[in-house]
Amino acid sequence: MIYDLDQPGIGSSQATSGNDAHKSSLLDSLLLENLLEEQQCLRTPVAVFSKAHDQDTPAKRFAHLIPLSQPQTDEQYSFEVNLDACTGCKACVTACHSLNGLDDNESWRDMGLLVGTRKKPYLQTVTTACHHCADPACLNGCPVLAYDKDPITGIVRHLDDQCIGCSYCILKCPYDVPKFNLKRGIVRKCDMCQGRLAEGEAPACVQACPNEAIKIKTLKVESIPVFGSILAGAHDSGYTRPATRYISSKPLPDHARAADSARLELDHGHDPLAWMLVLTQMSAGAFIGCATAMWAGVLSPDQAAITSAAALFFGLIGIALSVLHLGQPLKAWRAFMGWKKSWLSREILAFGALPAGGIAIAATWWLSNPEWLRLAVTGTAGAALAAVLCSVMVYVDTRRPFWALPLTAGKFLGTMLVLGAGLCAVTWSWLGHPAVTWAMPATLLFRWSLSIWEMSRYWRALEDEESSWHRSASILHKHLRMHIEVRGILLILTGLVIPVTLAAGASFRWLLPLSLLLTFTSQLIERRYFFTAAAGSKMPGN
Repeated sequence: MIYDLDQPGIGSSQATSGNDAHKSSLLDSLLLENLLEEQQCLRTPVAVFSKAHDQDTPAKRFAHLIPLSQPQTDEQYSFEVNLDACTGCKACVTACHSLNGLDDNESWRDMGLLVGTRKKPYLQTVTTACHHCADPACLNGCPVLAYDKDPITGIVRHLDDQCIGCSYCILKCPYDVPKFNLKRGIVRKCDMCQGRLAEGEAPACVQACPNEAIKIKTLKVESIPVFGSILAGAHDSGYTRPATRYISSKPLPDHARAADSARLELDHGHDPLAWMLVLTQMSAGAFIGCATAMWAGVLSPDQAAITSAAALFFGLIGIALSVLHLGQPLKAWRAFMGWKKSWLSREILAFGALPAGGIAIAATWWLSNPEWLRLAVTGTAGAALAAVLCSVMVYVDTRRPFWALPLTAGKFLGTMLVLGAGLCAVTWSWLGHPAVTWAMPATLLFRWSLSIWEMSRYWRALEDEESSWHRSASILHKHLRMHIEVRGILLILTGLVIPVTLAAGASFRWLLPLSLLLTFTSQLIERRYFFTAAAGSKMPGN
């Protein structure tokens, strides 16, 4: 309210100082009365929004933010993010966390940042969540079918009650969308607030954005890109075909990159899986060594049975330890359900043949049938080899550069040969069998060949910035140099010191087990940084 101080009775330019005081007092009184009157009918922003919310229908309220009808048969829902309107306020992150009742350290929507260079400055905030891909990697990789793509809306849903917490979907997703919930022992992720959409309400992130930078759109599935990427720094779209669309009035510059793209961080170690891989590969190698010796006619049935028992023992320990990796270990029996698509299910089925092979070997040995025993050992060796090959594909299928087929196959098959030959050498030395004389040189040959190959690839990737796994090599060099140095010391001990000592006439009985133990330790170290240096792709910032 504006008061005219020159009105008669209130004040004028010729007023005395006493009149000025009276004028000021009267003005304060009128202003206070006006404020008190306004306070009686004051409506907060919440009250104003509440009244508008109650008066409007959902269709009217969010008509410009969500579709008003379900997708057609060749369409699906998708997020559309207007980069020009996104300010990075994180209202969408907070709303998603609050309305979905997430735990303190849990987030289904993240905020990232794209930057330019010093010569070409650029800055753009980016909000990201699940892209509800047309060909979702999480769904294809899940061994228990805990993912479902809604046939009508196209929303990729996670079925919490079916999840066993294996975290394979986290490794498979190239956008780092699924998040493991330690409290519940399962993985969870964004479902586009499908319950709200079904009632005509906008998802939490859409409703909370003050600039309306996020919308839900309907798009044709065939229009989802197969080439390129949805955003600078994101994984190639041909892998999963993400449905999210990022729009801007000005095209993103070619030099734009994620602000955290140069960050070198260690990934989760997955210790139970590291132990499982090394133990099962040693078991497979020992079965192959035993079968080879049987076909060469150098092992008796009793010696073959003992060697197979040693191989089976370590294989079963490895399989048992893998269960410790699960958030819901009591549901592990369901892991075969996704065998049509998931390499993890196929790996589990293949390793499941080891106990059956052990029973067959025991039965044929008890029946004193050498021919059937040889076939049983050979069949078990074949199943174990198939399981190791499935293990290779479990990680190759994630499309991570550090887990590319040549690298992963070389490491896994090399470990199988080194430790398998070493276990055979130890077993035959304790049995006093002469076959140890060719198992020892084989172990030494495999040990040096694998180590030289690994180190040459590592140094080449570290020096070549264009290498696909240069980032992983840099992580190894920055965080895990001590691990590499320890492996070098172990190589000298097992590949030089112990063989020379044995050649000088030392006892095989204890030096061979020591050599096997040190070699096993070296491979276990390698298998742990196989996970921690994997450097999986993700969206900017999350």
